[in-house]
Amino acid sequence: MDFSFFNSYTSVREKKGAVSGMEKKTAGKGTAFRAIKNNLYIMGFAWRICPLRVASNGIYYGLEQFEYLFFSGFFMKKVLSLIENGGSFQEILAFALITAGLFGAVCLFNGWYVNYLTPVTDVKVYQGLYHALYQKVGNADLSCFEDSDFYNRYMMAMADSDKRLTQTIDNGWHILIGTIAVAVSWVMMFRIDHYVIIFALAPIIGNFVFANALNKLTYRIYEESMIFRRIADYVNRVIHLVDYAKELRMTDIFHVMEKKQEDAKAGITGTMDKYLVKNVLLGWGYLYITFVVIFEGVIFYGACRTMVAKAMPLSDFAVLTTLMTSVSWILIRYTKALLESMKNSLFIQNLRDFLDYEPAIPEDADGIMPDGEIKSLEFRDVGFAYKPGRMTLKHISFTLREKEACALVGYNGAGKSTLVKLLLRFYDPTEGEILLNGVNIKEYNLKAYRGLFAAAFQDGKIFARSIRDNLEMGNGEKEEGCLRDVLSRAGLGPVAEGLPGGMDAVMTREFAPEGVVLSGGQSQKLVAARAFLQDAPVGIFDEPSSALDPIAEHELMENIKKDSAGRILLLISHRLSCVQDMEKIIVLKDGRIAEQGTHGQLMEAGGEYAALYRMQAERYRMEKAFADPQEALAEPLPAGKGGMMG
Repeated sequence: MDFSFFNSYTSVREKKGAVSGMEKKTAGKGTAFRAIKNNLYIMGFAWRICPLRVASNGIYYGLEQFEYLFFSGFFMKKVLSLIENGGSFQEILAFALITAGLFGAVCLFNGWYVNYLTPVTDVKVYQGLYHALYQKVGNADLSCFEDSDFYNRYMMAMADSDKRLTQTIDNGWHILIGTIAVAVSWVMMFRIDHYVIIFALAPIIGNFVFANALNKLTYRIYEESMIFRRIADYVNRVIHLVDYAKELRMTDIFHVMEKKQEDAKAGITGTMDKYLVKNVLLGWGYLYITFVVIFEGVIFYGACRTMVAKAMPLSDFAVLTTLMTSVSWILIRYTKALLESMKNSLFIQNLRDFLDYEPAIPEDADGIMPDGEIKSLEFRDVGFAYKPGRMTLKHISFTLREKEACALVGYNGAGKSTLVKLLLRFYDPTEGEILLNGVNIKEYNLKAYRGLFAAAFQDGKIFARSIRDNLEMGNGEKEEGCLRDVLSRAGLGPVAEGLPGGMDAVMTREFAPEGVVLSGGQSQKLVAARAFLQDAPVGIFDEPSSALDPIAEHELMENIKKDSAGRILLLISHRLSCVQDMEKIIVLKDGRIAEQGTHGQLMEAGGEYAALYRMQAERYRMEKAFADPQEALAEPLPAGKGGMMG
């Protein structure tokens, strides 16, 4: 199997001895003390979400244990005692009717809890939990999603977390009430026969010894197979998402992905086979000790004491067998709850680590409120590394003045998009600082600071919502005329007007068969329209026209420049013909500023920009030559210095 990326990632971490903060927290996670802390943590979390569910769950399990002990330890003994002592039929009937009434009331509560309260509160618990998880995901640093280890932990935290939360509530009450029930049941059994308690130890041994080992083994299998599950999940998504449909049909990549899926399944199976013998033996030991010993042992022991030794009355034997059956299930469920809690603790730890994770740049970070008027944006000797020792940006220094239009140009990988991420505080610089109006941007309220920017990203996404939602992006309702205006400026006016439903037309076919599917160029226009609508002091456009034809590109670029008049504009573009009239052009190369100036100054200097410009101009002339040879021959090449495209 070829999992070179994951293998290399793991080996690098091992060589460096790297241990993340989340890994440090999970060290020693199998201890009983940690299990108690984790379960108390999640019980408290559940109580904050839905206290009614937690409290009623305790009542439900309390009544359940009461039923077991009352029927087997008290009801049977009382009835047999009345019969043996010559009690009247009326006494027996009255006792039976009172018991039936009591159990009828219990059944009414149980029916309400199981059939109404549980489904309703499950939804509330589910919503509360995932609200917390989604808030945490939305607050996580962007770097987290580029960290395979963090993503593994995230997936493990999300896996069936709602079920584990409700299971923890169940197990918590099972343990608390079960402790009381076990103590009461042992007293009842001891009063009948001192030695029968020995058999009651079997479920405890079966669960604590064998089930505990099984739980740890199950978690180990789950943890070791997680990488294979992620690969299988990735292949599943690729196969059915429309984004990959064309490549899957035009190439043979499907079989490559299918092979990767088979390898992942083989990895999961191999992990399970690795522990097969141990799994089977532990499972057999658990079932035999937990069930066979206690049920068969008590019946055989009681029968011998009653029929052979004549040391136990038949009524006590009947009560003992009934009581032992109930007590067995109490013990089995009690010890099972204990072991489930310890098992869940391993998963809860991942959830807890994730919920306790503190981002380096919290989305709710408070600070001073920035001025609405921006006089300067300054990068002062800024350096940045995604990974230690591998600098992506080095010694970046430049200043954008009020109402200045600036272009970032350079080859792919030069660091243009990274520079924008730093400006928007998706990351903080590794070295140096970024200043807004002379103040380090870390000092500002993050939400207010980002509100100063209207950004259109190169890979901007279209959501499965209406056009209106895709424009407003939750930033408040806008008038219909305003929405149509920005669509028109982005070149999408005619398209939007022809859609059934207008602004309420649903985008993508994720949930609506009649949903609107835009082309790559139309999607870029919608993302640009989204930025136009924000009307912020700084406009950032990252390759906003890469999927557009020359005419549409020219129109969009002109509207971007018009829209940005009177505010700072930062434009990233590979097409230098779009940036000639910018007030400042910054050329990046290998993470450094190679040169900066106006178009004329850079052409005069004859450096990186001039070479790249002439290369694009030559390609432009050759393309025109194929389309119209006479016109191309008549058009001069750009001059050696200061030359302009014709």
